[in-house]
Amino acid sequence: MRFLDLHCDTVTECRKRRLSVKCNPLHLDFDRGAAFSEWVQTFAVWIPDELRGDAAWSYYLDNAAFFECECSESGATVCRTYDEIRNALADGKCAAVFAVEGGAVLGGRINRLYELYRIGVRILTLTWNAENELGFGCQSAGGRLKPFGTDVVRAMDELGMIADVSHLDRVGFYDVLDTSRRPVLASHSTSAAVLERTRKDGTDKVFSVRRALDDGQIRALSERGGLIGLNFCRSFLGDSPDDGFDAALRHASHILEIGGESVLAVGSDFDGCEIHPELAGIEYIPRLYAYFTEHGFSRVLCEKIFFENGLHFFKNVL
Repeated sequence: MRFLDLHCDTVTECRKRRLSVKCNPLHLDFDRGAAFSEWVQTFAVWIPDELRGDAAWSYYLDNAAFFECECSESGATVCRTYDEIRNALADGKCAAVFAVEGGAVLGGRINRLYELYRIGVRILTLTWNAENELGFGCQSAGGRLKPFGTDVVRAMDELGMIADVSHLDRVGFYDVLDTSRRPVLASHSTSAAVLERTRKDGTDKVFSVRRALDDGQIRALSERGGLIGLNFCRSFLGDSPDDGFDAALRHASHILEIGGESVLAVGSDFDGCEIHPELAGIEYIPRLYAYFTEHGFSRVLCEKIFFENGLHFFKNVL
């Protein structure tokens, strides 16, 4: 089968543990991904919230250099354009799209955005959970996109970079849509409405709902030609005994019902969170595909979710 994934944290996890991206015991590696007939994988460098300024930038550079070396040794291609993605797939290689998760990487300096673009980054998740120079994450609930964040989104439009809203506060989410003229990405998200129907109580549920997309956000992304990557994080799917395939199906069904067949893709969040054993590895993706088809999704729809919607999005924006 063909597979396109909009988000994983494998680079920083491998760097931290001194493991290879080619072969490791984590959720994802190049060797297991080679089983797909075509594979496009977005690799994010995650910037911890406690890193700021030059420390955040140095952390990014170290992880980026590590990843470039890993790609070179494994035969993967870091793709900057849609044509490069198509060429990598035609050559039977992993088409790797480079992202940064956390606008703190910029340290409040717009010139660093241009440097990210120059060295191949095409997706920037504007915040992680806390506040940074661009705006407010889903745990900070501080309000609007900051003036520097507005400048960054406008500059990303000019460059052709993709603004990723997955961790933003909801007010900041709409600020991005009001500022950007281009399709916007929620690379690894779930449905707040589905989470609200779960029985679990407490702060974990509150955070998970705030981290997820409400129906208005799903509609807004769909209307703008945006894309939502389905997150496999256990607590974001529901944190109940059936939070594997069945929970993924519930979230996918609701997102499709609200936003239509072209808004949903996969954004696994592999190696960035706890994942139910049914989903905890790239080797289980074909089983999830089969589960969806066994529960009413057509193969045409599954092809869109697992590959074609993401590829079409990259064609439009890269």
